[in-house]
Amino acid sequence: MIRIKILKLNKACTHEKLIDYGFKKYGTSYKLIFPLYKYKDIPTISISFLVSFPDNYIGYDVIDNNSELLYFPYYDSEYSNKNKNIVLKKVISGVNKILCDMNRNKIIQYDRKDNV
Repeated sequence: MIRIKILKLNKACTHEKLIDYGFKKYGTSYKLIFPLYKYKDIPTISISFLVSFPDNYIGYDVIDNNSELLYFPYYDSEYSNKNKNIVLKKVISGVNKILCDMNRNKIIQYDRKDNV
């Protein structure tokens, strides 16, 4: 099973809200990166958000900054046990906190119970 959160842009989300939240505009898209896990104060795992208003799209990737690839344990709950992987547990907690904060700030519409 894969951990994928279904995100929708909040209808109240605007250019100004995204910029105030920290998104940077690139053409018609907006991008924001948050560190999720640090090793010796160096971000090693991050979450990267991409927003496109013309497509009414918001998506994210959890990235291993060392390889610049997806952080595989986050996406593969079948073989990755968050109870045995302390880093994964912190990453999942960080993703959930960020999504809840984005929901509070009316960037996304996110119902946590629909995204277990």
